[in-house]
Amino acid sequence: MVLVLKLFTILDTPAKYAVIFSKLISLIIFLLVLWFVGYLCRLVSEKYIIDKIFKGRFEKWHAALRAGNFFAAVGYLAAGLIIGTFISFFFPEQYTKFSALGAKLLNAYIQICILIMINKVLTIITHFYGNNPNMPVKGLIQALKILINFFGILIIVASFFGKEPMFFIASLGVIASVLMLVFKDPILGLTASFQLSMNDMLRIGDWVEVPQHGADGDVIDISLTTVRVQNWDKTIVSVPAYDLISSSFKNWRGMSESGGRRIKRAINIDLQTIKFVDAEMLKRLKKIELLSDYLESKEKEILEYNSHHNVTEAIINGRNLTNIGTFRAYCAAYIQSRDYIHKKFTAMVRQLEPGPQGLPLEIYCFTNTVVWVDYEIYQSDLFDHLLSAMKDFDLRPFQNPSSADISSLAAKTTLKI
Repeated sequence: MVLVLKLFTILDTPAKYAVIFSKLISLIIFLLVLWFVGYLCRLVSEKYIIDKIFKGRFEKWHAALRAGNFFAAVGYLAAGLIIGTFISFFFPEQYTKFSALGAKLLNAYIQICILIMINKVLTIITHFYGNNPNMPVKGLIQALKILINFFGILIIVASFFGKEPMFFIASLGVIASVLMLVFKDPILGLTASFQLSMNDMLRIGDWVEVPQHGADGDVIDISLTTVRVQNWDKTIVSVPAYDLISSSFKNWRGMSESGGRRIKRAINIDLQTIKFVDAEMLKRLKKIELLSDYLESKEKEILEYNSHHNVTEAIINGRNLTNIGTFRAYCAAYIQSRDYIHKKFTAMVRQLEPGPQGLPLEIYCFTNTVVWVDYEIYQSDLFDHLLSAMKDFDLRPFQNPSSADISSLAAKTTLKI
């Protein structure tokens, strides 16, 4: 500053303006020198520390330090400490207020660099652990950053103006309502993130369904305010974290961890094909290995019942096998014989209420895999076989007649008339 002041004196600038201009130019030069030294320290730290030490040896750390840009903050902090030794050159002590301003600026600069370094460390932690499926680390780190930056800026401003931090904290009560409106989503998101993590409701990699947001796929990211879901069609949906707490969603993690996936599908049987098993059909069905034990025990049970009740004439007076009941037994036996069906989970075949679409015969069981492609193959194989086997029981699946079938039927009826 002294040199600049002498220059203005040589130029015959009035003393009052010469001091003002020299202070302004000295401040600008101080900021430029601070930036330039910081830039040099940054280049040195990145080229000769990160690349030389970490590159090729510790690639994971190298990528994290590069992503976090940690040594850039270290370089600028080093620049502040170096320039601090020459602070009196830019802000002479004979100008008390100007010198105090320089000290405050340098102190605030160093504090900002330290705050940035803390943020860089948190960024590196996120780089390493941000995709942890067991805990939404990214959302917690973002919440921690908000708190640290808030109080850090509060301390820096208080130090610059020579006030206690509590003075500004007390002043915040006046604008608390405004802050609540501005930071509504982060606050709700922070609460939701803590609830999601503490209750283990959601992890990265979970398959979730959130119908109200059109989300049905894998969770790929959990941040402070949003949860990103990649749908099966590869589209990405951002769901507000708070909505997952305030409303319901389906998480398929339980299915994945159980090792089995449920098959629950019905075959609609044409009611007109249901009948008692006659001797010819019984002879044919006895050739099916999976039904041999069932038919033997049922025949014995029915014979004993009918003999005990003197049933000798009409078949309807006693107990008899039906093709639908025998087919149901065959379905149950076939399911149990398949290697891909989970033997420890519920497996059954049941009738549902008959309706306009016939009699639903529901297959309820679990595969021993949760892999989607394998699951669909096993399910298709199961129903391919059962639908093909129905004809051996004189059963027919229900199917709505097509327009061609209706026209053909109408033509036949007309001809008869």
